[in-house]
Amino acid sequence: MRNNLHSALSGYVERNSLHGDSPRTDGAVVISLDNRYRIFARPAPHGDLVFECRLLELPPSSAEADELIELCLMGSWVKMREFAEVPVLSQDQSKIFLQYRVPADATVEEFEGALEQFANSVAEWRRIFRVL
Repeated sequence: MRNNLHSALSGYVERNSLHGDSPRTDGAVVISLDNRYRIFARPAPHGDLVFECRLLELPPSSAEADELIELCLMGSWVKMREFAEVPVLSQDQSKIFLQYRVPADATVEEFEGALEQFANSVAEWRRIFRVL
């Protein structure tokens, strides 16, 4: 594994004997869970990590896309007190992702707990959006 990897992610990779593909140019590490979720662990400022997973691709119809974005905003408003995960719109405004920040000083156990919580949240958001 690369030496500049977040220490908890490095520990997780080692603990689970994961052998990732060649390093991505954006520095992200892809974690595949249950063959259902593809979670990107991306470097963030100050040594933090950001988990990111695509929830859905927005339909080409602006009315349908606006409806899904409104649903996302309402869901975020309801969940924000309980959950640290945040839905975001992609830069090209064609997809909705879920993100969660992992502190630089997280332990491997905290990392694993955050990853499990994040995967559960992805499942919940996909249920909300009716994405299987």
